[in-house]
Amino acid sequence: MIAGRAIGIVWPGAVTPEDLAETQRFVPEGVSLHMAGPVPGDSEPGPEGITVERVAELALNHNIAQVAAELLPSGVSSTGYGCTSASYVRGVGGDIEIGARMAQTTGLPATTTSTAMVVALRQMGVKRVAVLSPHIDALNEHLSHFLEDSGFQVAAMTGLNKIEGIEDLPPEEIMDIVVDQADRPDADGIFVSCTGMRTATVLDEMERRTGKPVVTALQATVWHLLGLAGARQDAPGLGSLFVSKAGVAEA
Repeated sequence: MIAGRAIGIVWPGAVTPEDLAETQRFVPEGVSLHMAGPVPGDSEPGPEGITVERVAELALNHNIAQVAAELLPSGVSSTGYGCTSASYVRGVGGDIEIGARMAQTTGLPATTTSTAMVVALRQMGVKRVAVLSPHIDALNEHLSHFLEDSGFQVAAMTGLNKIEGIEDLPPEEIMDIVVDQADRPDADGIFVSCTGMRTATVLDEMERRTGKPVVTALQATVWHLLGLAGARQDAPGLGSLFVSKAGVAEA
């Protein structure tokens, strides 16, 4: 793997300093991170917040590829769309279609969070997964179907039914929910959905407390982008995915 590469993420909303700081935690030294958002044409969320209709609308916005292209002057070697729900909501293939749009426009390898989730779970050898999602049940059903159609068994789906404020959940609270509610004895791995979930500072502790690999949305997105860019994927303290001697696997 090569140091000195750059990766780019199209963000489903305005990139806040907190978003940038959390994402940067997953980027090894010597690799630069560039983020851009919101995507032109995305409507402001209504009072219903994060719904199936809302994320389906995000997925269909063809300006995602244009925003990815705007990252090219930064010297990025791969780009990704950093939203779990918008990349799984149309089912298997919907995520690949978004990535294909980005790749066609930029000429670079591209991924989405849901694509990266599948690659990361396979990399860790997970077959039966317990899931924590902050979203409403209707969206969580789509996530379950996406995982099952990708070849995984869903041991349990724990949904928080939040329509906003996901970024405000403290990492320690997320960890306690994973350990006390989401995990199941018959699961051999755990997935934490939504790139807005702040997990970087507690990933190792979650794995220690559960005794299982924990893959999170933002972690997987950055990890897959690093692999696609031919960059380093070793970042100690960020879960076993980042020390799995991973190569670039395809979804």
